[in-house]
Amino acid sequence: MKPKFLAEEFLLALYFFVFTIIAGIVLFYAPYEAGVKIASLTAFFHVSFVAICILFHWHTPYRIWKFLVPLSIFMVFPDWFLSAVLQILVFPEDGFFKIGTVSGYMAGLWVIPLFICVYTGIKLEERSVSIIGTGIWVGLVSLFIFGLSEATMWIFGSWYAQNVKMWGHVAYYVLVPEMILGITAYLAYQGFSYSAYLFQIAIGFLVMVLYIGNLSFFYLLIEKIL
Repeated sequence: MKPKFLAEEFLLALYFFVFTIIAGIVLFYAPYEAGVKIASLTAFFHVSFVAICILFHWHTPYRIWKFLVPLSIFMVFPDWFLSAVLQILVFPEDGFFKIGTVSGYMAGLWVIPLFICVYTGIKLEERSVSIIGTGIWVGLVSLFIFGLSEATMWIFGSWYAQNVKMWGHVAYYVLVPEMILGITAYLAYQGFSYSAYLFQIAIGFLVMVLYIGNLSFFYLLIEKIL
C-alpha cells in the first residue's frame, strides 16, 4: 500500500495546486498579451499532465485526458455560436489566433475543468456514493469551477458576457448548462471510455451538441421568457 503522499489523488491535487500558482503568476505578471499567456499555460498543462501520467503510470487520469481532448476541441462550436450568432459572448483581440470568433486556445482549455469534474465523479463512485449523489456532487463541482471562471476570466482579457442578465460578470443562463455539461462529461466517460477511440470522439461530439441545446434553451427561458 502506497503512503498517502504518494497516492494518485494527493499527487493530482498537488499538481493542480502548483499549476494554479504558476497560472496566477503568469497571468498577473508575465509581460505578454492575454491570449499568448493563456495559450502557453494551456499547452504547458497538456504537456506536463501527460508527462506526469506516464511517469507515475496513471492509467485512469491519462484515459480521462485522452477522452476529453476531442470534446474540448468540439467545445469551440458552442462558444462560436454564442459569440457569432447570439452575440452574447465576446472574445476580444488578445494576441492569439481565432477559430471563427473564438480564441484558439479554447480548443484545449476545456480539458482542465472537465477533468476535475470527471475525476471527482470517478472517485465518488469508488467510495460507493450512489449515481444520483455522484451526479449531484459533480454538478456542484462543475457549477463552482465554471462559475468561478465566468466571474474572473474577464480580468485577464479573455472572454466576457454581454447583453444578458448577470450577477457581477456571471451570466445566469449559462450556469445550469455548465452543471449539466460536467455531469454528462462524467457519464459519457464512464459509459464509453473503453470503447474504440473513434467512438469516444463521436460521443464527445454528442456531448457538445447537447451543451449547445442546453445553452439555447436556458437562454430562451431566462432571457426571453422569465
